[in-house]
Amino acid sequence: MDFASELRTIIHQVRKRWRMKLAVRGALAVAGIGLLVFLVSASALEAARFTPGAILTARITLALAIAALVAFFFVRPLLRRVTDEQVALYLEEHEPSLQEAIVSAVEATRASEGTDASSNALVRKLVETAVRKSEEIEHGRRVEQRPVRRYATAIAATAIAALALFAFGPAYLRNAASAMLVFSRDVEASVPYRIDVQPGNATVSRGADQVITAQLAGFDGEEAALMVRRTPDAEFERVPMIRGENGGFDGMLFDLRSSLDYYVESEGVHSGTFTLKVVELPYVQKLELEYHFPAYTGLPPQKVEDGGDIAVLRGTEVRLRAVPTMATPGGELVIEQGESFGLTPDADGALTGSFKVDKDGLYHLEMVAPTGERVNASPQYTIDVLTDGAPTVSIAKPGRDTQASPIEEVFVEARADDDFGIRNLELV
Repeated sequence: MDFASELRTIIHQVRKRWRMKLAVRGALAVAGIGLLVFLVSASALEAARFTPGAILTARITLALAIAALVAFFFVRPLLRRVTDEQVALYLEEHEPSLQEAIVSAVEATRASEGTDASSNALVRKLVETAVRKSEEIEHGRRVEQRPVRRYATAIAATAIAALALFAFGPAYLRNAASAMLVFSRDVEASVPYRIDVQPGNATVSRGADQVITAQLAGFDGEEAALMVRRTPDAEFERVPMIRGENGGFDGMLFDLRSSLDYYVESEGVHSGTFTLKVVELPYVQKLELEYHFPAYTGLPPQKVEDGGDIAVLRGTEVRLRAVPTMATPGGELVIEQGESFGLTPDADGALTGSFKVDKDGLYHLEMVAPTGERVNASPQYTIDVLTDGAPTVSIAKPGRDTQASPIEEVFVEARADDDFGIRNLELV
């Protein structure tokens, strides 16, 4: 048996297990401290509301931190070179029962190179003794088993804790993981919180009113504000928005006279900045409505000087007259469901048209601009169909059962009420 070769194998295996311990310990340090760096970065991202700049900074910070941790706790210890004598001394320190046999054998083997045969025989005997004692301690396998097992358990516990945080912790941790670790997406696409704004960049008519709608995505907020800047060097002014029926927010800008910039803000999250370009386009300056009710009501036509929203009986014909802010060759009345009715210009430049109300909905007016393009020329107005209730009849006199002779006259007083009028009342 070649005991010298066996001794070299033992030293090699001990060195290998020692490096394994360093690697597992380094992995634990990288995982634990890396998790702390991630949690701090995630909290910072949440405080900054995941702006693109904050996401980019967090990505760079996390990458540099992980690289530094790997270099310091993993690569640096593994690059350390140790001699056979140092490995033997390390083994002796952890297995005192060897009584310096391994150290003596290694030193003797190195010193015996080039010596005479009698000295080599003595060295072989020393090496044989060291190998025999090493067999009694399983060649040092027990030296690193316990710390390696301990470090591996700690790594598993760290991984379980991280998974529990991501699964059951705050939503911003999952958002941060997606934003910082998925490098295939650009920074803008990684923002989990956003505000979708309509109409965004748009061209509107001078003097028009413009509705701004905002839908929160990825988060919820109790309030939202429309921030408006009317000149490039002015400060943004805050305009409150109200909660809409679909869970979003609505705001209104009235009587636009010049172009402006705007964005929507909620819970620290900002939408992009958009521009409303105000130009000379036709728009409704005045809207007159005339209701022609169904014939069975017996009601005369009703004129509304300052029209807009409509609430009438089903079957009512609505005739409208729209006075535009500038001359236009024509336009259309557009109903939400896709129906449209033409508007024709009068001699005085006003547009007239009509339609019959048969269901609830929304409508707005469109007019032809000087460029030939058809543009929105009014806000959205509502159409509400009213229900025609049944009439009620009450007998005031005599008001009770009575008896009368064949020649006696009986005076009867009756009253009929209806929400849209009574044509006749008969006594049966």
